[in-house]
Amino acid sequence: MPALDDLVRLLGADLEPVAPADPPAREVTGVHVSELTDPTPYLAGGELLLTTGMGLTGQTAQARAYAARLAAHGVTALGIGLGPVHRTVPETLLRVCESAGLPLLAVPAPTPFLTVARTYWSLTAAAGQEELSAALGAHRDLVRSAAGPDPVRAVVRTLAGAVEGWAAQLTPQGEVVEVWPREHRDSARRIAAEVARLRVAGPHSSATFPLGGDDVVLQPLVGRGRLSGFVATGCPRPMKAPDRQLVLTACALLALQSEQRRRDTAGARTARDCVARLLLAGHLDAARALAADLGLPAVAPRVRPLGLTGWTDAGPDDVLDALEPAAVHDGRHLPAVAEPDELWALVAPRDADAVRDALRRLTAERLPNLRAVLGPETGQAELRHRVPVLRRALADVPAGTLRDLAAPDAPVAVRLDVLLSYRRTDLVGAVAAYLRRRGHWERAAADLGVHRNTLRHRVATATRLLEADLDDPDVASRLWLALRENGLA
Repeated sequence: MPALDDLVRLLGADLEPVAPADPPAREVTGVHVSELTDPTPYLAGGELLLTTGMGLTGQTAQARAYAARLAAHGVTALGIGLGPVHRTVPETLLRVCESAGLPLLAVPAPTPFLTVARTYWSLTAAAGQEELSAALGAHRDLVRSAAGPDPVRAVVRTLAGAVEGWAAQLTPQGEVVEVWPREHRDSARRIAAEVARLRVAGPHSSATFPLGGDDVVLQPLVGRGRLSGFVATGCPRPMKAPDRQLVLTACALLALQSEQRRRDTAGARTARDCVARLLLAGHLDAARALAADLGLPAVAPRVRPLGLTGWTDAGPDDVLDALEPAAVHDGRHLPAVAEPDELWALVAPRDADAVRDALRRLTAERLPNLRAVLGPETGQAELRHRVPVLRRALADVPAGTLRDLAAPDAPVAVRLDVLLSYRRTDLVGAVAAYLRRRGHWERAAADLGVHRNTLRHRVATATRLLEADLDDPDVASRLWLALRENGLA
């Protein structure tokens, strides 16, 4: 909207300030002409009211009431047209306008009121054109930012500059992904409670609320009905309508980027899924050839198999979204086989601690019924023998629990995969015979048809792999029960 001082400056001698001599920079919402003694029913506030003063009798009381009504209604200024009724500005009107704080202007004869109105509307049109150009420029800047090499950071920074405030992108859980300027990170973190409320309300819900001296608009990022995060924008209140449109444009661009990343991620996960399936099935050469053809880095020669199940109100992609940041770096990736109700991932041993921490956060914050089992380090050739044993162990894991089978306090009974995967000789049979004969070497060796020294060597190898003493009654009982449960004794 044009300001009063701009209108006076543009009209020059056709609109002269009377009191004060320098008109204030108040916004003018329109130019209205009325000779009524009470025109306020037809005014919305903010107008420049023009009158010839035909209804003014010159009485001080009447003029005071007239000026007071206009000022109370929010009229920006009063302009009196000189000539037809008053040749000069009435002294009474001047005093009461000064007292009411209502700027008083004079339209000298023979300037028609239409000149003032036309000038106002030309200023309004110019301001609108300027505002439109600025808005289009801001929208173009957002699009260019989204097309750059780091679209999320660029769009957030551009949006913050366009609204002259701050902007942030958040995860669906309210964690800050990017914020600009940096000093507003605490403001972005403070809206986590509002994010939780919007998640409950649905993926298309938005909110506007005060935060300190700012108006904050919180908009969801949605693609194909899937919530991928939120955009929070704060600026001095009240937020202007063009700024709200900029927020919607930024949300659309970031949602598009998120959907593109998801498609790229889905393609990469499908490729890794194929490689992992071949490894778990024991087709090592085929897995390595496929990884090379797809341009994937080689899977680590030794891995720790991770099995997960028990997620509700989520899917395997949500679990992988939480795990991959902990395991995908330095050119490495996380091969994983994802089924609707079960997921198996091959974790590099040095990433195990980070993956465990990510799983604990995921269980505590989002998936309380998640069950996981992390197997001991193993070579690729042993995976097809280990996973069936780990799957049985996973079935016994309580909801909300991660069981690390390589931990010092892990039960020996769930480590049968160590014996099963040993390919040089039959360690399972040796241990079963030794336990069945309660440590009698001659009888156990006779059952197997081998020399007792051969049996001693096999049992020593099993003891070393299990890192347990088979003569310990607790260890022996648990191991024997595990062998019986799996049909191995």
